[in-house]
Amino acid sequence: MNREYDIFERLPDGTDLWKDYVQGLEQARLKLQELAAQSKNELYAIHTPTKEIAARVNVRQPLD
Repeated sequence: MNREYDIFERLPDGTDLWKDYVQGLEQARLKLQELAAQSKNELYAIHTPTKEIAARVNVRQPLD
């Protein structure tokens, strides 16, 4: 059974903007790649019932 994932974009001010809803981890990864081509902001897929973040793209590394 495929899980359902919500896709969010984390804006520079720290707020999260809902972008889409997909079914299945593979579809979530594909959607993240598609959105990452259009934005430099962090994007992530979350299984909302469990709050499990399944995938992330454009994750910024903290400065040392």
